[in-house]
Amino acid sequence: MNFKEILERFKTYPGDLVGVDVGATAIKVVHVRKNGDEISLVGAEILEPQLLPSGEPPEAEEGEQEEPSPEDIQALELSPQTKGKYAALAVTANSAVVKLLSFPGAFDDSAIDKIISSLGLDDPDAYRIGYKLIAEGHGKSETKVLGVAIPEEVAVAVPRLFPSGTPAPFSLEVSGLAAMTSFQHSASVNHSEESVGVIDFGTDITTYALFNKGVLSLIRRFDFGTLMVVDKVQEALGVDRETAQGIMNDGAFDISQAVSEVMEPLVKQMIVSRDFVERRENCTIGRMFVSGGIVSSKNCMEELRVALGLEVEAWDPFESLAAAPDVLADDLKNQAWRFVGAVGACLGTLEEA
Repeated sequence: MNFKEILERFKTYPGDLVGVDVGATAIKVVHVRKNGDEISLVGAEILEPQLLPSGEPPEAEEGEQEEPSPEDIQALELSPQTKGKYAALAVTANSAVVKLLSFPGAFDDSAIDKIISSLGLDDPDAYRIGYKLIAEGHGKSETKVLGVAIPEEVAVAVPRLFPSGTPAPFSLEVSGLAAMTSFQHSASVNHSEESVGVIDFGTDITTYALFNKGVLSLIRRFDFGTLMVVDKVQEALGVDRETAQGIMNDGAFDISQAVSEVMEPLVKQMIVSRDFVERRENCTIGRMFVSGGIVSSKNCMEELRVALGLEVEAWDPFESLAAAPDVLADDLKNQAWRFVGAVGACLGTLEEA
């Protein structure tokens, strides 16, 4: 046995993992355990949000609320059912940078410098930068790399949710990318044969990705979120925000006009991106999968279906996990879409391990 094999035997892998998706309106938590090839759901809960640093340059406008510093983050109190050994963290990070990059030929050590320069960061030292090899090129074929940069201020703040003891922070990623990992583990699609799209709607940021036979072909982040839809409904009907949210979810009023107006610019960009990928890769995007708050609104889902000319559907992030019938409370079963990022953070971390 060589030295490398000896080190590998003593390396710790996170078989008992807590996925924590830190969002603007809530913190979603799942607890999973891996035994052999089976990943089991142990518990899940939704906690109150915490205000995080934005990672944006400070503005000097008078009267604006001062941003929290990493030291302001309060330790997260988990229930016994969701307290595992390690934590896989996901954060929206509005100011994060996510790009699918292409380089000629094979991937080598020099590509790391190319990744950093291609991300277009004003100050790379102000970010935590990572990448994932999507497809390695050979000869004249291209190498595809997913590059990600999270502002240092945000990357320092999120692990402070667990300052000591367990769970110990193990990994950190962008929530929208964690949602894509959750989708890739779903049984709702034949990932090796179909060409599909995925849209993850956050409160302020929407992540859009296209996959051709399981391989990421395009990814974009838009400054659009469910809050914009709620604000439009609130304005159109003259109600408060809580009522507008309720109207979106229960479908008691026809809000299709308001939804169409606010979503039209986003949908147009999605269609342009889809057409580009279909021409470049000679494929047809056959279905669109959706996660986020939009899922609970029939009007929003119908607007997407009509505008994109595709069937749109949600997926259950828990379908890839083994679970006893009583693990999830009934109210959480009806909100499965909220845990897409937390489950994806766990599955991505277990993949890497």
